Amino acid sequence: MRTVLWVVLVVLLAVGFAQQPEDYAAHILEHVRPQATEEVQQQAALEVIARLLPPHQAQQFRVRIDSSMERNSFHLFRDEDSVDESVVQITASSGVAATKAFYHYLRYWCRVLVAWEGSQLNLPAILPPVNVTVKAPSSIIYYQNVCTWSYSFTWWIWTEWRRHIDWMALQGITLSLAPFQEDLWTQVYQQYNLTSAQIEDHLSGPGFFAWQRMGNIRGWGGPLSASFAQFSNALQSRIVAEMRRLGMAVALPAFAGHLPVQFRALYPNVSFANVSVWNHFPPQYASPLFLDPTEPLFAEIGSRFLQRAISMYGTDHVYFSDPFNEIDPALPSSKYLSSVSEAIYSTMVQVDPDAIWLLQGWMFVKNPFWSDRAIRSFLSAVPLGRMLVLDLQSEQYPQYVRTTSYAGQPFIWCMLSNFGGTLGMLGSVENVFRGIRETRDNSSYTLLGTGITPEGINQNYALYEFALEMGWNAELDSTERWFAEYAQARYGNGSDARAEQAWNIFRSTVYAFEGLELMRGKYTFNRRPSSKIRPWVWYDVSTFNQGLKLLLSFAEETPCNALCRYDLVDATRQCLQNTADALYLTLMDSFKKRDLDRFRLHSSLFLLLLSDLDQLLGTNEHFLLGPWLESAKALTSTTLERHKYEYNARIQITLWGPQGQIVDYANKQWAGMVRDFFLPRWRVFLGELDQALASNGTINDAKIREKIFRTVELPFVSERKQYATQPTGDTIRTARTLYDRWVKEGPPLKALPSSPGRRMSEKRQRRNKWLDN
Repeated sequence: MRTVLWVVLVVLLAVGFAQQPEDYAAHILEHVRPQATEEVQQQAALEVIARLLPPHQAQQFRVRIDSSMERNSFHLFRDEDSVDESVVQITASSGVAATKAFYHYLRYWCRVLVAWEGSQLNLPAILPPVNVTVKAPSSIIYYQNVCTWSYSFTWWIWTEWRRHIDWMALQGITLSLAPFQEDLWTQVYQQYNLTSAQIEDHLSGPGFFAWQRMGNIRGWGGPLSASFAQFSNALQSRIVAEMRRLGMAVALPAFAGHLPVQFRALYPNVSFANVSVWNHFPPQYASPLFLDPTEPLFAEIGSRFLQRAISMYGTDHVYFSDPFNEIDPALPSSKYLSSVSEAIYSTMVQVDPDAIWLLQGWMFVKNPFWSDRAIRSFLSAVPLGRMLVLDLQSEQYPQYVRTTSYAGQPFIWCMLSNFGGTLGMLGSVENVFRGIRETRDNSSYTLLGTGITPEGINQNYALYEFALEMGWNAELDSTERWFAEYAQARYGNGSDARAEQAWNIFRSTVYAFEGLELMRGKYTFNRRPSSKIRPWVWYDVSTFNQGLKLLLSFAEETPCNALCRYDLVDATRQCLQNTADALYLTLMDSFKKRDLDRFRLHSSLFLLLLSDLDQLLGTNEHFLLGPWLESAKALTSTTLERHKYEYNARIQITLWGPQGQIVDYANKQWAGMVRDFFLPRWRVFLGELDQALASNGTINDAKIREKIFRTVELPFVSERKQYATQPTGDTIRTARTLYDRWVKEGPPLKALPSSPGRRMSEKRQRRNKWLDN
């Protein structure tokens, strides 16, 4: 009976939020708003415009900030009959709204584009007239995943951050995360008399900050140098200040309970738990301590840390803390989970009475520990409206339905889409389009905003801009039309029907995944070789290849700008890796049939394809290994640091852990990496299979894997070889050659299956059933 009453109460609370959202969300929205003055925001917005356009064009835009306007709204005006016909007046509720208005005008009236991989800024000589008012349907537009720091931002300096903050402003992002915290933790640990050696034993290298912060590992990739801590402190100060000048809110880190192992000796009477070993990491890098949030020491450490964070960086009163992203609480009881949640929140409020707890909802996804009752107990311990939950992968595993709209707490609908920063054209456009619209239209949900939460950026840009546009554009009602306009904006005046048709094909193939299988990075050539790989696709490969053919024809016959060349490399890469999947199935079929001649033919073709792919990738600066490695080395001041950070950069995208604990999770199809990492692995593997066929023997995948580890993988992560940082060769000509060789005139190959072809366990079937419901 008590359970029934509790469910009824939660439902009533959720409905109450829907009926009067301002009552429950007012506290969040009061703080996720600009702190800078109207004048400061206006100047910051004008500076973004001036950085993007040449002076004579930037002067054609006027900006006025009016904070009395509705949140996230703007008005654009240029009178067609005005004497001063070139001036566009932007009136907006904030600096972010003003920069979004500016980009909205550029994107839809001038058909230009600003993307991660470049820009197309061919504005018309006379700016088109406009008179439009936009009010975003989202109160918050959110960006970042706690892993993005490590997979994409690790080696950035102010130059990269300056450009990226401008992009965030143009996209209208109103809330994001502060990227660094290691400098603060060093100071806190020193207060507890930890030695430099003990702190170094705990803090990871820059390539693995995210997982050390989440309590998965300790010290891996370290030690962290004092110079990097100083660098990150200075960089974060600039990042936070600039975001706030534009009217964005910045969430600061809060204590999540993860501590160095030395705290057990310092406090023998306090309840600590050793975090369970994560992904088989060895003891020296595994099992940091987890301090139970109900212990008084938790509040003491958490308060000291948060006070330092606020003192150093100021505050927008939003703090992120994810104690259980990758680990489970000590007990499943409702009483315990409520006390844990209450303790974490109380620690924040002790320092800042206006604190809002920003929580990633990832821990609830596919984790049997978190029953409906457990989730309810954890979320309900925090006053409604004082926790903001990120529904982290709404496009595939939404949790807001299952959790009764997070027990009434406001949440943000997020598209994750990418894991590990891996490349590959993939996405779920219709899921995003349908999911946001349906959730927004359902008044029973406590939806407060939308956003994107990729683990890594720099791939599939169209998908991310589309998801962010859904947060601002309530009138967006056709994915097909949006992608057609996207192609026009991406390629500029030289675009024609072929480019639009190509993107429509991409939309309906690679970007049309709607299942629950894990499809990211599931290609053959960039995985550790094995006889048990089962490649599959969720789209028709021949249809996708028609899209590539159209794009290639367009590139050959019209002016092909930098974005066009990038897309040509990306789409051809996708085509070639599909071909590699089919080649693998074909050569493994020959091996099983003991057909040595046929096996050797397809083995040689497989290795040739990888060599061709490396050549293609080398024609574009965005597909080179060199910049990743050189940017890591550029942050160092000593030889030891240089070797350490290059090792961080190399091992993150290969073995990940010291013995390949998460091998290939964050791999990249980059020129240099294909030639010196992927191809040698496959040469070893195919050589072993060839020898087994020739001697009428068998293979042992484990022994081959060990040989690859010793002879290819370990040497690669420890090497000091330098790689090109500038592209070579002609993208269009190379793409044409490879298209003709592997598609138009390619060998007959086995077709790729449209599903993984594995029977799901009963447990997984049950899990998927409730996910569907």
